[in-house]
Amino acid sequence: MKSVAIILSGREQFNAYYGGAVARWTHEVYRRMSDGIDAHVFGFPTEEENLYSSLEHHTSPVSPICKAMSSIPLARRYEDELWLRTLIRKIRSFDAVHIQNRPQWVAVLRRLGYHGRLLLHLHNDHLGHWVGPELDRLASQLDGLAVCSKYLMQRFASKSPSLAAKTRVVYNGVDTGLFYPRRELREAKTILFVGRFDPQKGVLQLTRAYAQVLENHPDAVLLIAGSTGFGTHRETEYVREVRDLAESLMRSKHAIIRFLGYVHHDRQLPELFQRATIFACPSVCQDALPLVSAEAMACGIPVVGANRGGIPEVLGEAGLVVDPEDTEALAAALSGLLTKSAYREQLGQAALRRCLQMFDWDVIAKDWASFLEEALLSKS
Repeated sequence: MKSVAIILSGREQFNAYYGGAVARWTHEVYRRMSDGIDAHVFGFPTEEENLYSSLEHHTSPVSPICKAMSSIPLARRYEDELWLRTLIRKIRSFDAVHIQNRPQWVAVLRRLGYHGRLLLHLHNDHLGHWVGPELDRLASQLDGLAVCSKYLMQRFASKSPSLAAKTRVVYNGVDTGLFYPRRELREAKTILFVGRFDPQKGVLQLTRAYAQVLENHPDAVLLIAGSTGFGTHRETEYVREVRDLAESLMRSKHAIIRFLGYVHHDRQLPELFQRATIFACPSVCQDALPLVSAEAMACGIPVVGANRGGIPEVLGEAGLVVDPEDTEALAAALSGLLTKSAYREQLGQAALRRCLQMFDWDVIAKDWASFLEEALLSKS
């Protein structure tokens, strides 16, 4: 039996409510692994009653100190090494270490004396700004690199053939036992957004486009689900700007806009997708691979996504791709789908098929098992 230590990035908790996509990926994939893998998670302190029960979870007694250090400019540069140093004695005993989303930890672990197989797994663009020699140095310290989209691989592959040779695309996934179509719940004209409530995710652009949608569909509803952080919310200037626009539309056009706040991924999110008519993913940033789009696809609803990052890669021919900053184009895509019910159904069915083929967690777990096996057997 081979042992694997998975190190969660940052201060992400290992649970469904306060944890994000990385914690969910770890839980969903490793609980599907064969009996030949003994996997343990190392991460930020998580209350026992909220922990994913799939894997044994370890943390460091200095986590509160590290959290305090993160707010001190001179001290924050030592935060990661202190945290890893307190864990290294346990980590050294594992055959492989799977680092989630922190490429800088590779050199730290090697410096601290870890000599086993090191695997790096990126869900965001952490390497796009690295230059060739830095990438080559990273490649020399790694046994394998996984990225969640072809888009992420393209960000560095041409600068370091040696790192590209060790890289595989392993997508994020969807629990199709939770996310599946329920046509009896489908509402006639509901546009749904789910995501972090900040400028990068395009909530303001969507609200502006919705104002134009109302000209053809005055009864259309806009649902905005999400907050500024995992399980937390702050009334930022951006949040207030979106709310001010929404309130203006509700006064002047009798618009129906609901702010749902943070929603529980397993208990609340599936029904939101099942009720929605359209899902909008209007990210204005280069989103690596938004999991919410695939979850919407699993529920058989069409997705209007931004032409940014890995979003077109998720949708393929099973969704509509537009420039999120082109208000008229975004509004036309949404309005057209609300008008054409047959086309909407056609896209929803294509989205469901694509999700089942590419993003079901069972498919992702098989891809990861193959990648892990190759990495563990890559040296004699």
